[in-house]
Amino acid sequence: MEKAINSIIRALNHADATAPEWLHLLPAGEFKGADGRGPYAAPDMDALISLFNSEGNKLAVDENHSTDLAAKQGHPAPARGWIVELQKRDDGLYGRVEWTPEGERIFNAKEYGFLSPVFLHSAAKPFKVAKMLRVSLTNDPNLTDLKSLHSQQETAMLEQLRKALGLPETADEATVLAAVTASHTAQTAHAALMSRIAEAAGVAKETAPDALVTAIQARGKVSATDAENAELKTQLVSMQAQLTTLATSTAQDKATTAIDGAIKEGKIVPALRDHMISRHMKNPTEVENEIKLMPSLNAGGLGNRKQPAAEGVALTEEDDKLIAMMGIDPKAYADTAKALHGKGN
Repeated sequence: MEKAINSIIRALNHADATAPEWLHLLPAGEFKGADGRGPYAAPDMDALISLFNSEGNKLAVDENHSTDLAAKQGHPAPARGWIVELQKRDDGLYGRVEWTPEGERIFNAKEYGFLSPVFLHSAAKPFKVAKMLRVSLTNDPNLTDLKSLHSQQETAMLEQLRKALGLPETADEATVLAAVTASHTAQTAHAALMSRIAEAAGVAKETAPDALVTAIQARGKVSATDAENAELKTQLVSMQAQLTTLATSTAQDKATTAIDGAIKEGKIVPALRDHMISRHMKNPTEVENEIKLMPSLNAGGLGNRKQPAAEGVALTEEDDKLIAMMGIDPKAYADTAKALHGKGN
């Protein structure tokens, strides 16, 4: 799959190497070093991010731990980048890096392939990571649970493909590949149709669309027969219908992927699936922004809700806000909540 995605990226002119924006700094679970150090407890990523944000300091990206080794002996230890933001993900802690020009050159030259984080930890086992200090470019990593530098580049390129194709952030490689294939098929069909129209209009097949329209209009005014005009009109209508069908199908595929992902995360109840897919097809940006703000129904507990009474379900102000934001019927929402509560019992 990675080879297929990379081939697609090259075909879409995304082959130029660019340093990744995000670096994998720590694994999500318990880990230990190849040299036997550890084990380190699963990092409390929320606490590490909170501490980083409160201190407001950038974290250096250096080479071979030069800050800890060379600098202490009076030698230069320049940063090749700066971590300016931390982010919690399913597979661990990530840092957004602002590369220096030399850092980008080093990455593009593939002089280093791995990362080695530096952090403070507690004195007793299992050691608890207390604070991130910096991260180093290396070819001899102690932590083998981190993604390599260049595999992170492939991830960044996959993210670029999602954006270019208008897919949600949750779209996996298979979904991206399917979207690229559909796009390629549509482009091929469109090119063939345009070629047929150009031939019927008596111009070169590679004629630009604007020039083709001008040629068709001129032909219709000067010498085209009614039959020829009718054929051209039929072909143009057919092309428009194909493009409209493709756009609708693509929008529906994107909407289905986004809404099913939100249902899986517990942010949307299954009863609203068709409604939310319809809304997403009309305004995907609005719906995806709403989904990002929605709490997960799988988080557990009743939140601010009171225990439902026997005859119904008590809704909170948060429910009212959610109902208004999603544009759904309050009674339908209450009925769905009541049904879900009944299943839980």
